[in-house]
Amino acid sequence: MIVSRNSVPVRLTGQAWRTDWPIFACLLLLDVILAAQPGLIQGAEQSGERKDGRWAILIAGISGDKELQREFTGEVKDLHALLSAPMQYPEDHIQVLVDDPSLVPELAAQKSTGENLLGACRRIASRATRDDTVFVFIAGHGNYDGKTYKLNLVGPDPTADDLAADLYSIPARSFIVVNATTCSGGSLGALAQPGRIVVVATKSGQEKNRTHFGRYFVEAFKNNNADTDRNGRVSVLEAFNYASQKVEKYYAGEGLMQTEHPVLEDPSDGLFARTAYLDIGKIPAAERALSAEERRLQTESDDLEKQIEALKDAKAGMSGDEYNKKLEALLLRLAEISARLRQKSPNEPGY
Repeated sequence: MIVSRNSVPVRLTGQAWRTDWPIFACLLLLDVILAAQPGLIQGAEQSGERKDGRWAILIAGISGDKELQREFTGEVKDLHALLSAPMQYPEDHIQVLVDDPSLVPELAAQKSTGENLLGACRRIASRATRDDTVFVFIAGHGNYDGKTYKLNLVGPDPTADDLAADLYSIPARSFIVVNATTCSGGSLGALAQPGRIVVVATKSGQEKNRTHFGRYFVEAFKNNNADTDRNGRVSVLEAFNYASQKVEKYYAGEGLMQTEHPVLEDPSDGLFARTAYLDIGKIPAAERALSAEERRLQTESDDLEKQIEALKDAKAGMSGDEYNKKLEALLLRLAEISARLRQKSPNEPGY
């Protein structure tokens, strides 16, 4: 259900997001463009080697009791396993903070303090580039006094503004931030900024009961549980829909009033979340055997991408109508080629 859809950003909550055909066409085009973005999927080329432009910060805040500590730490541990194994994140691209690092010695985690969070952001900032993507997952507790959200960490609690300042000091253009804490809706105003996909477990800071969204969000990526379009990958929107539905079923099954209502805020009217993935994306053509037809299509695809970049550079000297007309023609052809490549290699990730 779309809760608000005035101008961007749009807010999605609770149930699967559906589109009409014109929007779907735009989504397909955006899918192609994002697949070609090196920082979002497979990293930029440097010195002849592919650089992975994906980074992650996984946080389990202060728990308060042993049961919750196991739950929050377990979510971070499971997510780390998914990122480092099937999704192939470089180990030094994942920063882990938990309230008791001795529980997960294999993760080389740090204690989840505000100071250590800032340090993790600075380490990534020293290496990340504008074309990179940062994924942030936060499990634990938050609180809200009617005006200010605070994340409960060991020691002083950072506010939502503090979180935004620390995270967005990293010079990456794209962020996927999932705040699964109680009261997390109170952090949305500070975290929702251009180029940031933000998911929170509650619709406001007033929903203060224990949340369950985080574990279902992690579960969405296990065995591609949330892969509803059967493309072999789970998008952020698919994970959000899966977890939101699981939350509803949990409360219904327990006979309880639902006290958490997840929200997804996307500055692109929902387009980015549908085509944003945590995994590595399509396999570069040079790393798999291509048929003659695939090579021809791939060559044309590469050429069209260059034409699109050249058109962007020339935009300032063109009228808006002329630019849009030329861009649309290039995008439509690129979408057609992408669809044909997907048909040729239906079992390849990202195709």
